[in-house]
Amino acid sequence: MKTIAELQADIAALQKQIDARKAAAKKGVIKEIKAKMAEYEITVDDLQGSALTNQPKAVKAPSVIKYRKSESETWGGGKGPKPKWVKQILDAGGDIEQYRIRNTDSNPKEKAVKENPNKIPLFS
Repeated sequence: MKTIAELQADIAALQKQIDARKAAAKKGVIKEIKAKMAEYEITVDDLQGSALTNQPKAVKAPSVIKYRKSESETWGGGKGPKPKWVKQILDAGGDIEQYRIRNTDSNPKEKAVKENPNKIPLFS
């Protein structure tokens, strides 16, 4: 049976072999990569993603508030469950349209487009 020192020496020798094989393989891989880069006219900037990161990012506009009962009770009228205050109005036979916001200047999406005309808003 080998001693711990002998096993550690074996590990060190094997690690040297691994490092040598990696270095030899690395040279070949780099050569292949350079050949492919030349073939497809790929630059280092392309690899670093500068072509993708320089594009302007789209601005997601705030959601539209279509109905307002009070400053804290608003609703966009979109997907998902209706807020409690809307359900209460509808259950009582009321008309939600009386709470519709008519002034489009207070619409957050319209504001976002006006404030950033060069940005592309993503409307959801």
